[in-house]
Amino acid sequence: MADVAGADIAPLSAEELQNGATDIVLATVVERTMTETTDGDWLDRRFSFTIEVEDVLKGSHVRGDRIEGVTGWNRSWTGSAPPPPSGSGHQPLPLQGEVAKFHLETTEDGSMQIMLPNGVELSSRADPTDPVRIGDVVIISTEDDDEEEAPEANAVDPFGWDVMLVLLAIPIMIGAFKQPGAARWILLGVSCLMLGGAAAIIILA
Repeated sequence: MADVAGADIAPLSAEELQNGATDIVLATVVERTMTETTDGDWLDRRFSFTIEVEDVLKGSHVRGDRIEGVTGWNRSWTGSAPPPPSGSGHQPLPLQGEVAKFHLETTEDGSMQIMLPNGVELSSRADPTDPVRIGDVVIISTEDDDEEEAPEANAVDPFGWDVMLVLLAIPIMIGAFKQPGAARWILLGVSCLMLGGAAAIIILA
């Protein structure tokens, strides 16, 4: 595996991600593609994601929207000498099939890109150190000690129903306090039911 670049960009705080993003969505990765290029001893990987929106935390998208061409990248140093100062791009990146929180920003050409360097928040159940995330191929040894290259695996949804219910209930509860009269109590009731359901799932799991 190649060495990551030195002098990485410092991770953004939660407040910086919230304020800097034009769109923040909880979304499923429907498709993920990668292209590799080299620049001297640098190995550059460009990723393109198609994501389906599950919940909207900021921006004009709505649930069910499919956003295509969401971009991300990383680079690794393959030389024998120490790498020159350079950021290593986005860390971590989601796998196909995963649900993740995306902090996105609009580029000059109108496309969407993931905020650098930590604009993707994975589920707590996901392994952010999985080398497949940065585009490395996993080597699997057979019983005959033959080595085979495994393609990028599709990951199952790392978010359980308990997490989904909590993530959906919180914005409903916040919105309830902005509503007058009966609407407030209806929304509070719905959010409480969702939180109760999440608690029941955790207890019965």
